[in-house]
Amino acid sequence: MAFDLRGISLMGLPQKKITIESIREFMEDEATKRINFASSHASALRRTGETEVGKINLPFEDSINPILKATIDITLFKSKFDDRFYRIIKDEDDYVKIEKFVSLYKDIVFLRDNLDLSISLSMNYESDKHTEIGELEYQAKFRDNKAAESELVEKCKVWIQRLPFYKYADHICAMPPSKPAEEDLPKRIVNSLTDFDFTDISKKVFWRSKTRSIKNAKDVEEKLEILEESNLTIAGDLDLRGKTIILFDDLYMSGVSMQYVAMKLKEAGASRVLGLSIVKSRSNTAR
Repeated sequence: MAFDLRGISLMGLPQKKITIESIREFMEDEATKRINFASSHASALRRTGETEVGKINLPFEDSINPILKATIDITLFKSKFDDRFYRIIKDEDDYVKIEKFVSLYKDIVFLRDNLDLSISLSMNYESDKHTEIGELEYQAKFRDNKAAESELVEKCKVWIQRLPFYKYADHICAMPPSKPAEEDLPKRIVNSLTDFDFTDISKKVFWRSKTRSIKNAKDVEEKLEILEESNLTIAGDLDLRGKTIILFDDLYMSGVSMQYVAMKLKEAGASRVLGLSIVKSRSNTAR
């Protein structure tokens, strides 16, 4: 009997069902959708000096709880009083483990959406300046800076190797550009991630008739209408049944396009879709 390392390595990652309705609900939901220890949640972990060593308190469990469990065997619990997740830390060793995790993952943005896991490597701006990775993304995308692009490739390699689950994916797919033949930044980076066992299926997932951009859509319904009429196509010879796919983009804004593509990948048989983007915008709309 073959030893299924991928399957065993992904066992700790719950699977989500994505529908048009769940995307619509997500877009209308105004609750917190990102956790970033470098900025918005810098004080999430604190020493209390009371009967316990400390406490970590976060607005949701999506993306971060599976990674906490897989890396340091720590789990957050749902509050009885609200929708937040927390852990009372009674042991100094546990506090130190969580403190090291927060330090290592400081720049990572844990996202709450309909994907099974969703991560950005960094915010794109902090205090009205590009972050380090935000500047690299800007230079690579808008200034055709090949050195910056190479640095981004290396950072993606480091984090795919470091993050649990991702390196065990079967496939990786760049978010399809409006024009199928276009070799945009996400496609170029994915094409350079050759150190892993997953295969690049970007050329087999494409918009057949995308003529309108969702960036200027007036509301959620128009965004979904544009995505539906763009006819996302998955090549007929691509068997995704039971597969885990990394869906990759350079910039995560509202997340509606990534969730829509993930939904279609799951409809085609994929078991899990893991979102990975280079940067998360502060706003959920265009730059």
